[in-house]
Amino acid sequence: MNIVDLVKDQLTSQVLGSLGSLVGADESQTRTATAAAVPAILGGLAKLASSQDGAGQLASALGGLDLGALGNLAGLLGGSNASRMADQGGNLLGSLFGTTATGKMVETLAGFLGMKPGVARSLLAYLVPIVLGMVAKQFAGGRADAAGLQRLFADQAANIRGALPAGLSLGDFGSLAAAVPAAAAAAGGGFPAWVPLVLLPLLALGAWYLMNRGQEADDGGVRMEEPRGVVIEEVRQEGPLTIERTEVIEREGRKLIDAVSETISIDPTFVEAARLAVNATDLFGGLTKILGGVTNEDTARAAIPELAKLGPVLSGVQSEAEKLQGDDKAAFAEFVSKNLGLLQKVIDTALAIPGVKELLGPVVTPMVETLGKLAG
Repeated sequence: MNIVDLVKDQLTSQVLGSLGSLVGADESQTRTATAAAVPAILGGLAKLASSQDGAGQLASALGGLDLGALGNLAGLLGGSNASRMADQGGNLLGSLFGTTATGKMVETLAGFLGMKPGVARSLLAYLVPIVLGMVAKQFAGGRADAAGLQRLFADQAANIRGALPAGLSLGDFGSLAAAVPAAAAAAGGGFPAWVPLVLLPLLALGAWYLMNRGQEADDGGVRMEEPRGVVIEEVRQEGPLTIERTEVIEREGRKLIDAVSETISIDPTFVEAARLAVNATDLFGGLTKILGGVTNEDTARAAIPELAKLGPVLSGVQSEAEKLQGDDKAAFAEFVSKNLGLLQKVIDTALAIPGVKELLGPVVTPMVETLGKLAG
């Protein structure tokens, strides 16, 4: 069973045509967009389900779906209930992923697909109930529990990761999809909750960096001068980040139009720790991707030079980790420990393949020993 394919099987030409009409794109553009959006949404759900509380929250959301209506997408999207579905999807995006993670998904998809952020957001709003409906259908009567959801997404991790189009990875979505592959960032592991928000320009500025981003979708190029919809204002702290976000949403016909502004500032004392966490996350993600692709002796041989490329990254992480003090050092050790435990499962699977241990053991073992020292 492949959860991504099950979702895509529902997206027939008729359904894609209806979706395109609703968001303002043709069927071809909608097909390309959904090919990226569906695994991105599933990656976000996997991240959510990676914690007990998140899995419980997801189970509760699944219990509120109307699976009967979602079983007739062509009729649902082509009828008067389409706008209600978009509203439901928008609410689910916010409640499950949060405004910042949703904004990151919208921004990433819009940039990758070359579409306006408002179109990407509207498409996600329609797709989320469809994806959730298919997840719910994997359980008897649509009644999922936290443990069952965690098993489902653990089993489907490779399918979700492999479904993204070339040039796009789950890591591009920041913390939203950090749990797939799981070793990329463990939930609650100190740094990963906020590191994806810290961009490299922050490091160059040193003290702190302000980033203002305006996202606006329009219809026919008409700018929304005085929005008259829902206004969401939010100020919150994520690790060393202070995030101030304002979003205005209104509906024009069936389309959602939004304007977003966001300001992010960072405590300068965390800049070096942020850079280290980003490098460590890239390291675990690279190791997982390479080793996860080993299926026989030939692929193991091909993995050796790729693993060698990560050697300097590991050395750099080790060198920078030695400079950490106090709480930063403890948080980083916890982060490495959790991710190393997840990575070990990938390593064990690869080395259990006949002939692979002899090829990769001499390369992988020293790297694991170094990471073990960092974990304390």
